[in-house]
Amino acid sequence: MARYPDLKTRLAVAPFLGLLFRHVGEPAPLIELLRNPDYYADLAVCMVSIWALWEYNRWIIERLDQRYSWLTAPFERLLQQAFLGIGVTLLLVTLISFVYNEFIMAAQRADVFSVTVVFVTDVPVAFLMFTGLHLLYALLRVQQEYETKLQNLKQERAPLIPEPKPEVPTRNIMAQQGKSQVPVPLTEVAYFYKAKELTFLRTFHGKDYLVDETLEHFENTLPPDVFFRLNRQVLAQMSAVRRFSSDGTGRLLISLEPAFKEEVFVSRRRTPEFNAWMREYAL
Repeated sequence: MARYPDLKTRLAVAPFLGLLFRHVGEPAPLIELLRNPDYYADLAVCMVSIWALWEYNRWIIERLDQRYSWLTAPFERLLQQAFLGIGVTLLLVTLISFVYNEFIMAAQRADVFSVTVVFVTDVPVAFLMFTGLHLLYALLRVQQEYETKLQNLKQERAPLIPEPKPEVPTRNIMAQQGKSQVPVPLTEVAYFYKAKELTFLRTFHGKDYLVDETLEHFENTLPPDVFFRLNRQVLAQMSAVRRFSSDGTGRLLISLEPAFKEEVFVSRRRTPEFNAWMREYAL
């Protein structure tokens, strides 16, 4: 159900509309009306009637909001609202004016009131007032429906937006260069590889360093969204994978940057896992 936060507006505007309704078509001067007790009764009836009819129309609008959308079924909505809202309102205005003037105020209005006034003044004025009211509520509802539609579209598109490529953690790998220990930032490591039972790392600048830890150690400690164990010989960072293609047997041939001296394959068993890793974390 649509929610219209208009309580304060109704409290302020309904009495004003009741005052306006009473004075439209009134030829007597205001000072004369203020001296007549019947004027205050008329004013009270007009204000209460306008308030009650506003509440009725608002209730109809909220019921129709649940059944018909202005965006998808505008014709059906217009017909229902015109009949149940404005049509019934004009019928009630006619009935209230007739009963009030012909029966309740019959003694005071016998020589003055004419039922023609109801159709010449009261009904047209009520039609203009409540048509404008329905127009305002319709504009508010269309705005609500557009905002809801946009939110739904954003929610539907959200899963399609790829996750940003993970950043390499800021840390150093202690490596050996000759007899010296060299801290190599992990962001500069393209891949780790095994050669003659020793473990090395290669930076994106093509420099090789010996490290004490094994490939299994780095595979278990480095973030899996950044590094992937391609095979028994190479553990590579995603940014080092330049391209890959199937060799026709189910394995993937990987091209690394900087280039590795031997061909690097991902086994057929791990190919689905590698493809999922690339799809999930690549931009």
